[in-house]
Amino acid sequence: MLKEYKTDQIRNIVILGHGSTGKSTLFDAMLLMGKQIDKIGSPAQGTLTSDYDEEEKERQMSIRSALGFLEFNDVKINIIDTPGMSDFIGEARAATQVAEAAVLVVDSVDGIQIETEKAWRYLSEHSIPTIVFVNKMDKERASFDIIGKIRAGMGNNVVPVSIPIGSADTLKGVIDLVEMKARMPKGDGKDVTTTEIPADMKSQAESERAKLIELAAEGDDALIEKFLDGGELSDDEIRQGMKNQLFSAKLIPVVFGAALKSVGIKTLLNMIRDFVPAPPAGKEIKGVDPDDKSKELIVKAYSAGSFSAVVWKTYIDQYAGRFNYIKVISGELLPDSEMLNTTRNSKERASKLFTMVGNKQHEVPKLCAGDIGVIVKLEKTCTLDTLCDPKSPVKLPIIKVPQPVFSLAIESTKKGEEDKIGQVFSKITDENPTITYVYNAETKQTVLSGMGEMQLNIILKTLKEKYKFDVVTHEPRVAYRETITKKAEAQYKHKKQTGGHGQYGEVYLRAWPLERGGGYEFKDSIVGGVVPKQYIPGVEKGIKDGLEEGVLARFPVVDVAVELFFGSYHDVDSSEMSFRIAARSCLKKVFEAAGPILLEPIMEVDIHVDKEFMGDILNDITSRRGRVLGMGGSDESASGISVVKAQAPLAEMLRYAIDLRAMTSGKATFEMRFSHYDPISGKIAEKVIEERKKFFEEEANK
Repeated sequence: MLKEYKTDQIRNIVILGHGSTGKSTLFDAMLLMGKQIDKIGSPAQGTLTSDYDEEEKERQMSIRSALGFLEFNDVKINIIDTPGMSDFIGEARAATQVAEAAVLVVDSVDGIQIETEKAWRYLSEHSIPTIVFVNKMDKERASFDIIGKIRAGMGNNVVPVSIPIGSADTLKGVIDLVEMKARMPKGDGKDVTTTEIPADMKSQAESERAKLIELAAEGDDALIEKFLDGGELSDDEIRQGMKNQLFSAKLIPVVFGAALKSVGIKTLLNMIRDFVPAPPAGKEIKGVDPDDKSKELIVKAYSAGSFSAVVWKTYIDQYAGRFNYIKVISGELLPDSEMLNTTRNSKERASKLFTMVGNKQHEVPKLCAGDIGVIVKLEKTCTLDTLCDPKSPVKLPIIKVPQPVFSLAIESTKKGEEDKIGQVFSKITDENPTITYVYNAETKQTVLSGMGEMQLNIILKTLKEKYKFDVVTHEPRVAYRETITKKAEAQYKHKKQTGGHGQYGEVYLRAWPLERGGGYEFKDSIVGGVVPKQYIPGVEKGIKDGLEEGVLARFPVVDVAVELFFGSYHDVDSSEMSFRIAARSCLKKVFEAAGPILLEPIMEVDIHVDKEFMGDILNDITSRRGRVLGMGGSDESASGISVVKAQAPLAEMLRYAIDLRAMTSGKATFEMRFSHYDPISGKIAEKVIEERKKFFEEEANK
């Protein structure tokens, strides 16, 4: 069992970057130097520590985040390796939100690529301390000059903290600019040999160190004053300045190396230990009262407080059960503790506590505030849930993941298997909240949604091979809306005699359009009791019934105000139901006279694209009836990656994940979220109405 660590002895790191930059190899190299594994794994042989899933081994790529740890000079370093493909960005985003700093891996030749750029934007926007690790310096054409491209893409606060000794076939080690020593891997890569700087590199080392000292000095007023006055900073002052600058995300240290050869790993671990901030004790985190979401609760990240934690990852093993990966926010968690899951309002018990190295469990005596660990075999807990002390309930909405961008309608090939398939997908969505599986009552389809075609294909493959279910997939139908364009009014009398008490209710309704996104408003303007108060709820229920299906294509009606302004009743035959029926029928007449139109969902799209494809992207968006809102990103001297911000109809974006990959040879990615509804008319609207009519005819014939 591991020894206990306090909050100030913990460092939480997430490894991010583009696919094939060697993130998982770096993960192994760090674990090797921390003596957690005996050798660095190989993707081709399926022996990487973080890629333990059979699908990952087969595809030779990460599709899930993986946790590892090492003990290094009295500090516990938790490391989370993340996938580099956009289809699995949810794993990377969740992991980033529980780490205090990131190691951004950059290829020594390819430099800043699409996913690197996206990760950097996210880190920058959230002021997350970042260390760049330039990997594969043993690659042909690798050069220290890559620092210029990194600086152009990420800003002038990028500064090397090491220099490679050689490159490509001649790579031997690195010069540590903080300690001004040369380090070369020793033996199997678990340690290094430390020597003096080679004579022919002293001048370069001193020049680069001067740049480092200048940036470090800017982290403290006293230091910058001393520096500007020509004073020489001590090693301790330089370290303190670097720590301050990294903590405030104003310094981006760059470590050069080659993970496969254990070059630069000791320097990277020293950087993490000495300069990456520990989980901030006393930080105030906003939560909510689980019984009253409008009531804000403040949680302070102290070990002495009440226990609270967030679940940032769930992995369900076919044999070992459910693994919930947690970050302790406050207090501490001991084995055999009772916890409250405030997301699901259920009690859970943590029998034993673990940390992981890939898929291997290591038992820990406790988890303190700021630590990351794993609880096994909880009954109901899933990703994004909050666990806390039952005596101090709080819900912490800390982990946020991107919305799905690609969907498929799923239909079982055998009747009667729908519920069983739903149970499988329920487990999958428990693991990964970027996956949704829901029945859409409007379109009468069950829709599987995720971050990309590959992600959904992997899920469908699992469904077939592991669970033996065959399904067919279709393009999802779009859920349109209807609204009105002008004010109109109508009258309707519901009168029915069936012997005994009859039915009677008369209403006069007026409707007018609201602004887009206005929803629905009801106004009661009855005077003189022409419709008694006890029947008004029936009128409003009838109106809500009428809003469920419009008059054009039976889509829900939105953005309307409806006023009840006159009516009549019968002392004996009137009832709430009579007025409900009258209101529903009257509303249909109002809508027919109020200029009904169709509305289509418009999506907000962020496309990360290399400059060479920019023209194609812009033309394609226009061809999809979209409009470009703006462009931003790197210039010609930097990575050449830009972000195109656009809006486009959902109907035109259903296959965009596939089309974009084909259009750019996989060199572009996108994120998409709902924005608003816009009117459609003409042939487009006619086609939608015709298809909707055909759909209902097919449903009626089933």
